[in-house]
Amino acid sequence: MIKKKRIPLIAALLSLVAPGLGQIYNNQIKKGIVFFLAYFLLPLLMFFTGLQYQFHGLIAILLFLICFWLFIIGDAFFVAVKTKEVILRPYNKWYIYLLIILLINSAYLIPTYFIANIANKVLGFSPYKIATGAMEPTLSIGDCLIADFKYFKKNDLQRGDLVIFQYPEDPAKDFIKRLIALEGEKIEIKNKQIYINDEAIPESYKVYNDSQVYTKNGYYGYNDVIRDNFGPIVVPSGYCFVMGDNRNNSWDSRHWGSLPLHNIKGKPLYIYWAKDKSRIGMKIK
Repeated sequence: MIKKKRIPLIAALLSLVAPGLGQIYNNQIKKGIVFFLAYFLLPLLMFFTGLQYQFHGLIAILLFLICFWLFIIGDAFFVAVKTKEVILRPYNKWYIYLLIILLINSAYLIPTYFIANIANKVLGFSPYKIATGAMEPTLSIGDCLIADFKYFKKNDLQRGDLVIFQYPEDPAKDFIKRLIALEGEKIEIKNKQIYINDEAIPESYKVYNDSQVYTKNGYYGYNDVIRDNFGPIVVPSGYCFVMGDNRNNSWDSRHWGSLPLHNIKGKPLYIYWAKDKSRIGMKIK
């Protein structure tokens, strides 16, 4: 029966590399397994509370995980300090620890994928990144968003909603635009002003960087004309009309027609990362 003292720094480093491994090093194999499983299952349980749908809630989840990880590391360290000697088990070998590290880090892919898949498919919680300037200044290129892909299963579509949807001409691509007109509504653009059912609607979010107004009577291309003057058309049943806030630089319903409602996937909630750090945490409206 071989006994050997545990080295606190090694115990802490092992749990730093893989939560719970330091406990296994200290011969607390059950505790190590519990810590490892809890580190992945607890955030999933927290997702079911809906905290992640608010920026501060997401930060709270991340802080909890960091604190829990530090607790696991600290527990491994201080148990090793207090433990004079342990009876070495068959798994108390450096190559076994290395194998466990490799297996655990490979296994991270499984629980991480599982959590991400549950968050996306069941809870509708998923990240989304802005790739174009079509929604500037509301959304900028590189903005990283949190989106609720179950939102419109619980809420009715409203004019002004931002929607993430499959691009009808290429379903492999997702676009984000603003909902301007609902099914059955008449929409017309006259000299950059939108009219819904013959009534002008206010749009504090729209931007036209070019002050020139293109009209049907001018010698301009089709895409130039419909940018500033469009319709009138009635949005068909089962469809809606969407446009980008950056009206000079948006490929939207003016160009490819009304959007089928079943193409709508979700609604962006807030920005969790951006090049402009002042935008982080901003609620998307």
